[in-house]
Amino acid sequence: MKEFFNSIFQTSSERMRNPVVGSFILSWIVFNWKSITTLIFSNKIIENRIDYISQNFVDIWYQLYYPLFFTVFYVLLLPYLTLGIDYILSYAKIKRKETATDEIIKDFKDKQKIAVEERIFEEAKAGNAEISELNEKISDLTKVNEEKQKTINSLKIDIDELTREKKLLEAFMNIDNQDESELTVEQIELLDNEYKEFIKTEDASYFENIAIEINQFKNVPKSINQIVIERFIMRGIIRKIDDEENQRIFYTLTRKGKHFWKNFVLSKDILSKEDWDNEHDLPF
Repeated sequence: MKEFFNSIFQTSSERMRNPVVGSFILSWIVFNWKSITTLIFSNKIIENRIDYISQNFVDIWYQLYYPLFFTVFYVLLLPYLTLGIDYILSYAKIKRKETATDEIIKDFKDKQKIAVEERIFEEAKAGNAEISELNEKISDLTKVNEEKQKTINSLKIDIDELTREKKLLEAFMNIDNQDESELTVEQIELLDNEYKEFIKTEDASYFENIAIEINQFKNVPKSINQIVIERFIMRGIIRKIDDEENQRIFYTLTRKGKHFWKNFVLSKDILSKEDWDNEHDLPF
């Protein structure tokens, strides 16, 4: 009996970790908190609580539609919204750096003009006796300018890094738009044969979870051993993209990986709701 309940708990826990199931349950609790608190904390007897909830809190919009809308938004739309925000902010960062650099350069040029005018004025006022002192001042200003120029160069390097990051994000977004239109019949046949050999290996048991995680979040499941991930990279099924500037790592399916994923999905049978319910019915 203990093993039976442990099995039920483990199955429920695995389903709760599913992003769709977890987000739907969380949103359902948020939209139906009144009925839940009434059922748990009301002083009425349980029959009266149920009758009260049935009369006052039964609404198909709150019990199904609103939680379902929130789940669809959270699972399907939120990742793309976040990616779009990151893309927009990267452009703003570049422009802000450029504006700051332009202001610093203008300030340095103004200081150089002031230094030149000061030198002319001091020479006319003090004569040749103070020329050496002014020369020292000019030398000091030159050193300051050199330091400032180093700062400018550093800022330009930062701008170049941000530009590379922008190009990386654009390339990263374009990867998903690639298809198999450029593959020849022989290449497709070769990939199909390679897929048949791959599906027999131990790594194939991880393929579904890895491909789904990459397609949804551009990442790999944390629960899968890193050695397995490295094997997928060495097989040419997935690609690891390092963003060293922001210390981030993206993962994408290669063209080979997308072809494998297409074969994998098309090979799966989809159960009807009745068959799925019958397969997962509890014995009580």
